Amino acid sequence: MGEVDLSFKPFVSADQNLKEFTVRGLIIGLFLAVILGAANAYLGLKAGMTIAATYPAAVLGMALLRLFKDNNILEENVVRTVGSIGESIAAGAIFTLPAFLISGVWDPEFFGSFDRYWKSTVIMLVGGIIGNLFVTLLRLVMVADTALPVPES
Repeated sequence: MGEVDLSFKPFVSADQNLKEFTVRGLIIGLFLAVILGAANAYLGLKAGMTIAATYPAAVLGMALLRLFKDNNILEENVVRTVGSIGESIAAGAIFTLPAFLISGVWDPEFFGSFDRYWKSTVIMLVGGIIGNLFVTLLRLVMVADTALPVPES
């Protein structure tokens, strides 16, 4: 196995002042999250498996941001990150909620009540928050140590 190059030079240097989190990036990312989440929910329910939406979100985000002249790679990263959230939420919902029905934890009339809709929403939100907290613990190892030879974020 080859040696790791420890002379790391970031793509965006620290002296550059680029916009990263913008309203435009958030709106485009949310649009992609809805589209990719719906597509992944359909695929998961139809085929029984989902796909990672990170790459389609990155490509579509770059294409949509190219319509504007003042975009940069940091804004594209925010669009990709927000856009890939829809896939994760959809995968969590389409595999977890039917499992509750099949196992008998919830009765078949569960989805007939609007009150129980909020219960499902809270369960998915709590699961998403717990998942983010666990990922935060791994951030130093997986992302912050730039000398690691890992090709993905």
